[in-house]
Amino acid sequence: MTRFGRVLKLDFVEGRKAMMWGALCMLLLYLFFFWFAHVMGFSSQAFVDYYGTYEVAMEMRVHALCEAVGAFGVVAMFIFFLIAASTLYRDEQKKQQRIAWLMLPASNLEKFLSRWVYLLVFSLVGGLLPFFVADLIHMAYLSMTDYPVMAATDDFFHFFPQGDSWLSVTRVYAFLVGIHAFYLLGGVFFRKYHFIVTSALAVLILIFLASCYNMIGLYKYNDGVGYLAIEAGIIVLSILAVVGFSWLAYWLFCRWQVVTRKFANV
Repeated sequence: MTRFGRVLKLDFVEGRKAMMWGALCMLLLYLFFFWFAHVMGFSSQAFVDYYGTYEVAMEMRVHALCEAVGAFGVVAMFIFFLIAASTLYRDEQKKQQRIAWLMLPASNLEKFLSRWVYLLVFSLVGGLLPFFVADLIHMAYLSMTDYPVMAATDDFFHFFPQGDSWLSVTRVYAFLVGIHAFYLLGGVFFRKYHFIVTSALAVLILIFLASCYNMIGLYKYNDGVGYLAIEAGIIVLSILAVVGFSWLAYWLFCRWQVVTRKFANV
């Protein structure tokens, strides 16, 4: 545990600049969403003409603005999570960094788990926390104008994947975690263009799965026992994908060499 703690400390010390830059970029992106919604949204006069009174019109305009920013923010955060997973070992693609990493006096499991913990914290700090900061800055701006002060955080969480039942919610999140594990595998396997190549493969796989879904005719079983069976099957397959992709990522990580192929770590 002491050795693992030292490896974890090393990851956070070496990755603090990347975490700060990632959080700053996401903060600026979220602020851009707020600015873009103000500029490109419907004019205040249009809301006044529709609702009649100025107070109600301004409240509805800010509410619509927060809904739009919340939707864009969820999409941007998920993409950031995938980019972070696919570029987790970007520095180790260089020869000197790879030698230093392989010579680190710790087991492969400790190195892999330490970097996974770093990925989790980096994703939350760089992708989720900046939205709250941007929302506070936007609320401070609203307090200096005629607009009512309204937070976009509720709308942000409202656009998280939801469903009609716990089974649907579990299916959606299990599928998203499976995609995240696939990007982690891409970050371990590829040496260059991690996010772009992994995204291209993910699109091809999703097209193949959608084609199989239509060819088999599973869409016909949209209610009753057939629907529950499909939901449960997707959950099981997603969990197997998470376990399989994570194990493959660790298996490839354990077989890293100083000299590898140009585009793949094999």
